[in-house]
Amino acid sequence: MKKISLYGFAAIVALSVAACDNYEEPNPTPQVNPQEPILKVDDVTVASSVTTESYDLKALNDEGKNIVLSTVTCDVLPEGYEFLADVEISANDFARSASVPASVVVDEEGTYSVVVNPDDLQGVYYANISKGPKAKDIKIRYNLKTKTGNQIAYVGSPENFYGPYDMTVVPFPSSLVIEENYYLLGTINGWSVADAIKFNHSDANQYDDPVFTIKVDISAEDAAAGWWWKIVPESTYVTGNWVDGDNTAYGVAENGSEELSGLLVGRTATEDCGAGCVKTDGQLLLTINLEEGTYEFTSAVDYLYTPGDANGWSQINSQLLSTNNYSDYSGYALLSPNGFKFSSAPDWDHVNYGAGAAEGDLSTDGGAGDLSVAEAGLYYCKVNTASLKYSATLVSTIGVIGDATPAGWDASTPLTTTDNLIWTGTIEFKGGEFKFRANDGWDINLGGDLQNLTQDGANIASPGEGKYDVTLDLSKLPYSCSLVKK
Repeated sequence: MKKISLYGFAAIVALSVAACDNYEEPNPTPQVNPQEPILKVDDVTVASSVTTESYDLKALNDEGKNIVLSTVTCDVLPEGYEFLADVEISANDFARSASVPASVVVDEEGTYSVVVNPDDLQGVYYANISKGPKAKDIKIRYNLKTKTGNQIAYVGSPENFYGPYDMTVVPFPSSLVIEENYYLLGTINGWSVADAIKFNHSDANQYDDPVFTIKVDISAEDAAAGWWWKIVPESTYVTGNWVDGDNTAYGVAENGSEELSGLLVGRTATEDCGAGCVKTDGQLLLTINLEEGTYEFTSAVDYLYTPGDANGWSQINSQLLSTNNYSDYSGYALLSPNGFKFSSAPDWDHVNYGAGAAEGDLSTDGGAGDLSVAEAGLYYCKVNTASLKYSATLVSTIGVIGDATPAGWDASTPLTTTDNLIWTGTIEFKGGEFKFRANDGWDINLGGDLQNLTQDGANIASPGEGKYDVTLDLSKLPYSCSLVKK
């Protein structure tokens, strides 16, 4: 027999201990086998337990109660098997979803219940849906699985979801207070609280979108003397005067700070916050994030360019996105699967927006990768430079709709195009009104002045009864349309 030295034995023991230290349960890893389900969909009866009443997550958690999503009955579950559930929640019909830990419990009569813990649901909701304290409607759905030992299989298939069920949740009370509106004051208005200037904000709940913006124009004279600023929330603004209290005003830690970005400091009941002092002239966008407690002054640009493969990576030859608040930009652009970016200037020397960490995210990092779309064509683009989010929707059709058109408000009369930028057609108009819309839906539509068509613009009055050649021009801003009677 081969002898092992004491040193060799110690080495073997050390390796064994190291192997145990790296051991991960379970071993082997459970196998998911959706191709060979133990149960078919018809083998299981599922009844929703989700009610129309609001689910107060804090109250349920304090009472130690779980949320029952549904009951499950099954007469053919083999002995030694149990049920598992994969639960998802979403606020946008599962365009994006988040997984919630769940369990399946069984009573003495053999009825199973799919349950989630309210504290677990709160954590996932807060991280993925909203940080706001108000009740919100969400949807919830789940897969069922069977498990025995290390073998796991879906009931039916991974695409077999139970639900979605509509659920109204009241999240845990939040210590974070974000008011609906914020106002700027200082040099811009002579420090009058009553005359403070309102920040712009999206239509979203302020907890879902805590970013507020305002454009300011600082003269060279004001910059030389110092352009001073502070911010007040709506609760202070409505009083018309300064208020002593926590977060009744916001500024900076050191009075007179010339930093163009940093942390917002709230006033307290006993101590005021400092006022910022900008020494940079020009058109600037002040962006505040009340969730992160930050502020930033950046150059305010009127347009974003869309350089990419579709235009030879040329800003000058690209289509423009416009804005009315210097953070939300939108417009039509020709895009290609071979890449594009958004650019703040007709060159590469300023702020350029490339691909962020996730789909729909943007990055201003100079090394950020190109953005891309699935196919070449005309896209309606939306960009928020404050939150660094974007979307690009393919425009496959454009038509004219309204009671002034042949099909009325029930259907669009289509226009045609050869380059995706100029759309034409001959239409028999009646009295009444009309608009332009894309993809036979209302998410993308144009109305208002024929020489300055805008998204969601007002209905356009009929040019009068008769046949007209219609030319819609999306090649440049402002978008326009000509109507020539035949």
